[in-house]
Amino acid sequence: MGNWLRLAAGCSVLFGIILFSVIFGGYSSFWRSQNRIEASKSILTDACQKRLDLLPGLIEIIKKNMAPSSLPAINQTAQKATTILKQVISHEHQPEKNLINEFEISQTKLTLELVQLFTQLQTSLDKDAVKQFSAVKKEFYIAQDNLFVAMKRYNTEVNYFNARTTVFPGFLIAKLFGFNKIKYTGISTDGFLPVRKTFDLKTS
Repeated sequence: MGNWLRLAAGCSVLFGIILFSVIFGGYSSFWRSQNRIEASKSILTDACQKRLDLLPGLIEIIKKNMAPSSLPAINQTAQKATTILKQVISHEHQPEKNLINEFEISQTKLTLELVQLFTQLQTSLDKDAVKQFSAVKKEFYIAQDNLFVAMKRYNTEVNYFNARTTVFPGFLIAKLFGFNKIKYTGISTDGFLPVRKTFDLKTS
């Protein structure tokens, strides 16, 4: 009888250890997933900021080679994108869906205006300005590809977290610790396209 009791006690302890490991492992997995989302969000917002930082160089070229009427639109779009970007950065946890949508719209609008300005500049530059524009354009191309990569990473982490809260056994841990109440919003795949598609390049 005593041996059976010891066996039962041992099994209970072992079961408790396994249950604790599963619960703790599940919680820490969700916690790490959230940290990866925050890290990928920082990479994405940094990429957006770096593109915005390139605008003064482009604006100088526009001032010298295009009509002044081209400036107000890009300046207003950049200011709007900067304001929304700061709001996204300031959120310590997941930004609301509406803010993510505004962020995506503002960045997409900036991209479209850049494409339009690049097309106009291609046909209005003199020989002296071509070299300067080529250097600035190359930097924007690099920034666009960085945005594409950052967006893909962010979406991968967001989709992983959201999926784990809905499938077994992750949804049990999510419900236990309240992770099921958290829903991250991804970025549309059309929001940040690679430079080849954004600027319709035949060669990158």
